[in-house]
Amino acid sequence: MKTYCNPLPIENIPSGRWLDTNQTGADPRSIKDYRSVSDPSVVYHDGKWIMYPSYAVAYVSEDFVNWRHVDIGIPHLRYSPAVVCFRGKWYLSGHSMSEVYVADDPLGPFTLCGHMTDINGNRMAVADGCYLADGDRLYYYWHGGRSPLPGEPDVEVITGTLGAELDPDEPWKLLSKPVWINTFNPSVKWQRIGEHNENERMGWIEGQWAIKLGNRYYLLYSGSGTEYSTYANGVLVSDEGPLSGFVPQKAHDPFTEKRSGLLRGAGHGCIAEGPNNTLWTFYTSIFCFNHMYERRVGMDPVGIDENGELYCPAVTETPQYAPGVIAHPELGNGTGSLPLTFYRRPTASSCMPGREPIYAVDDSVLTWWQPQKDDPEKCITVPLENSTGFMIDSIRIIWRDVDMETLEGRMPGPFRYMVEYSPDSSHSEWRILVDAAENERDLPIDYRDFEPVKAYAVRLRIIGSPEGISPGLVSLTAFGKCAHERKV
Repeated sequence: MKTYCNPLPIENIPSGRWLDTNQTGADPRSIKDYRSVSDPSVVYHDGKWIMYPSYAVAYVSEDFVNWRHVDIGIPHLRYSPAVVCFRGKWYLSGHSMSEVYVADDPLGPFTLCGHMTDINGNRMAVADGCYLADGDRLYYYWHGGRSPLPGEPDVEVITGTLGAELDPDEPWKLLSKPVWINTFNPSVKWQRIGEHNENERMGWIEGQWAIKLGNRYYLLYSGSGTEYSTYANGVLVSDEGPLSGFVPQKAHDPFTEKRSGLLRGAGHGCIAEGPNNTLWTFYTSIFCFNHMYERRVGMDPVGIDENGELYCPAVTETPQYAPGVIAHPELGNGTGSLPLTFYRRPTASSCMPGREPIYAVDDSVLTWWQPQKDDPEKCITVPLENSTGFMIDSIRIIWRDVDMETLEGRMPGPFRYMVEYSPDSSHSEWRILVDAAENERDLPIDYRDFEPVKAYAVRLRIIGSPEGISPGLVSLTAFGKCAHERKV
């Protein structure tokens, strides 16, 4: 059965530096080049998912596992694109942009239709916007900030969610004055900034996403800062209406969080419908080595409990069944396969100083194995157990594009490789597990599943990398289960 694994293998992830320097006015060379995809807005349409993330739009998945980059007529919408289908049209807007685009299809081509304006006709360029279509009425939510007033909590800044109704005939114009939906609450620990939520005076409420299920309104939002492992999502619910009565969920707050492992943080994202009337949440995870905004995307199923609250059973990084495979993924979606290669003491044909092979299996996105540039083999071998074999059913490879520099033409691209396994404990024989020697897809994260094989070791041979790029192996993770065989 088809599976997926977080972080998601999304192709052609672009450089993030151009956007960050554009937003801040900094010299591009003052920031190390890096790749990033984050803040996903996902819609379910015509039996497929379409993702509009930060840095590049858009990606489409027909099988809910593989993501293909598509041209929708707009190269980017800066951060956190907002998307909605309203009155048969699709509308898109971006972070700190007044422009609003429209198309007849969610894959475009999109064209400019107007500029976001307030009730006085002044242009608006707000952060982290999202839409909610409620019948023949349309609403807009975004991140807001202001100085605290006398009597309010002792915080550095009041951040929260603002909302207003839009003109249904010209859905780039506000019909009402903005109202505050929620604000940072320093007594809620997960909302505080910091790797340990240590700053009680700062919480950056952002990442809005609204959805109506039945008669209840749900507003997803994030806190603690996108550069921290504590990045998480909360959910507000309202039975009054789209602009009032919102309260935090009681049993599931935060809604998603994950503070350790290769996939850390589970903030700014969305909730999307999926095949067979299922619900899924997409979220941002952190990779912050070269830059604080270096990020990736994950997804997991969502359920609704007996009190009408949304819950995500787990933020996962092991193989899960693909959407559409099982009827109720919110009741348990894992395949049962576990990581087999962590801390197994690998050996390698060579390594750069400080980039030893152990860093390919240490459960961290901040370290990697890197072979010597003149190494003709570029091979890493991970032993499993000499006395107990494992049934391997999938492989996840996470690459780092060392020496990437787009300003000098050193562009990312496909890595070519072979993964082999040894079927005997003496490692005297090797068989091909994944043949990607002619790989043409640029996948910074590459996940492959296959029929289980019994293995006592796995090895990766790097055959080729983009010109000017040194391959860095952040993680080589083989997944599977223990091979139970009792010798008589």
